[in-house]
Amino acid sequence: MMIKNCRFVNTKSQNLLPNKAIAFVKDYVREDIKRIDLINASGSNRKYYRIFFQNSEPLILTENSFLKENQSFFYLTETFYQEKVIVPKLLAIDRSQTFYLQEDLGDISLFDKLNQEGFSDAVFSLYQKALEALADLQIRLSQKIDYSKLYDFQQFDEKVVFNDLFYFKSFFLDRLDIAYRKAELIETFQQIAKAVSGLPKRFFLYRDFQSRNIMIYHDKTYFIDYQGGMKGFVGYDVVSLLYQAKAQLPNIWREKLQNTYFEAFLSKNILTKNELIEGLVLSKILRFFQVLGTYGLRGLVERKTHFLDSILFSLKNLALLLEEDLMKDYPYLEQITSELSSSKTEQKIKELIKA
Repeated sequence: MMIKNCRFVNTKSQNLLPNKAIAFVKDYVREDIKRIDLINASGSNRKYYRIFFQNSEPLILTENSFLKENQSFFYLTETFYQEKVIVPKLLAIDRSQTFYLQEDLGDISLFDKLNQEGFSDAVFSLYQKALEALADLQIRLSQKIDYSKLYDFQQFDEKVVFNDLFYFKSFFLDRLDIAYRKAELIETFQQIAKAVSGLPKRFFLYRDFQSRNIMIYHDKTYFIDYQGGMKGFVGYDVVSLLYQAKAQLPNIWREKLQNTYFEAFLSKNILTKNELIEGLVLSKILRFFQVLGTYGLRGLVERKTHFLDSILFSLKNLALLLEEDLMKDYPYLEQITSELSSSKTEQKIKELIKA
């Protein structure tokens, strides 16, 4: 598969991947490598390296043995780049398609900016830019993405709903030894899936649109890690960003930024206010439980520090579901949510985190 705006580079077969990576990079840059740093990839199985050279600017090398995921990333990056969506430029792909080179946008994500500057006007403006760019992507490219080229789920349908909710059940709820009736819980999952099936689903759904996946470079917002995207409904991505557990954005920010995002669709009569609100409510339910499932796997099971540290923050989002009365149509899941939000459960989670 040839990618425009980048080129494939031949490499010699070697047993050790780092040696193959070095040969690949040298063949592309054609100058000596000064240093290679492994970059921490948090929850991803991909490996990232920053490559320093004697004379040229550093580049980012990604290593990933999952070819289908890589091919989805290559396709989306080509599409986004051609459509002027701001993403890192893809420079070269190894013939094996197991690693590739991109331009280096530095180390500062939107989440880092938030931690450095707090809830400043400048950080608010960056969030606003990110959501405006997301809405523009979703509106302009709604008919231009070939979802058959994406590696996993091609549409946010009932399969995704069940995947996410069972993820929560298996890796979080079951770890807490909370008694529940499986049949009634599954019936609730079916009810949520039916509600999702009624939403307009013709937009690119980023899937993990959170501040760690938005890089800040020369005051511009760049999107990364979008290869898990699919066709879906509006609302999920804005919830992912505004309710990111450790960001803890003020409610006034959430309201203003949500309105900024919604206005892009309302001003062009693409969606109604009711459709936007319905998508937002279902997105909060789905995203909050999906995130807990991820934190359960990456944190409670795999013991990765970042995810362990995020669990208690994420529980605050569950409390919001109750405070905003968003669970009234799903009384059994509301009951479980109440138990998860209790001080008794919080203490149990603290014990599991320390274990």
